[in-house]
Amino acid sequence: MDDFVTALLNWRKTHRRRFDWRETDNPYKILVAEILLQKTDSQKAEKAYHRFIEECPSIYHLHRIELDKVYDLIRDIGLFYRARRLKKIADQVTSMFDGIVPDSKEDLMVLYGVGQYITNAVLCFAFKKRVPIVDTNVVRVYSRVFNIESSKPRPNTDKQLWAFSKDLLPEKKFVEYNYALLDFASSICKAKNPRCEMCPVNKTCQWPDKCMHAMPSDLAHLI
Repeated sequence: MDDFVTALLNWRKTHRRRFDWRETDNPYKILVAEILLQKTDSQKAEKAYHRFIEECPSIYHLHRIELDKVYDLIRDIGLFYRARRLKKIADQVTSMFDGIVPDSKEDLMVLYGVGQYITNAVLCFAFKKRVPIVDTNVVRVYSRVFNIESSKPRPNTDKQLWAFSKDLLPEKKFVEYNYALLDFASSICKAKNPRCEMCPVNKTCQWPDKCMHAMPSDLAHLI
């Protein structure tokens, strides 16, 4: 486990992805980004994010804007339920927390449509709290590298996986580790056609035993 963490942190030094929401610790902007990123490619979300923040640079701007305008701001990435979610969150934060995105798990989980992943992402990336992140991509990485399987129909809600992820967190560079984990899942340990030959942990990963020596066509079939 320690070797995995060290390998990912070293890998990130030259393979980190750069997005505007990673260059800020503004909890509002990070919260907006995490909602836009749901079920959406980062590149597509980035364009919508820039347009959104330009129009709504603060929670108060979002609170006052018309819902139809929010729909327009995220039109390129679809999934328009997020427009309603963003508006409701802005209304809640304005009325319940004086316009300040809360820094506690209990308060964040009260916000409309905000689950454990987004809560921990905001706590970690905005407030620098040592908390794990677990989504579908992270589940895939851990299941392959450590040969872990969840019996839950939605593994990203498995408390044991969350506990395992927390155990992996380094004491100091936990923000960097969580970002590295997301980048690693996106560019190396992909759902389809993973780049095992470029993986920094391919010598200890448990999954390559099944397919590392297969031909590319066979590899695609196994995935």
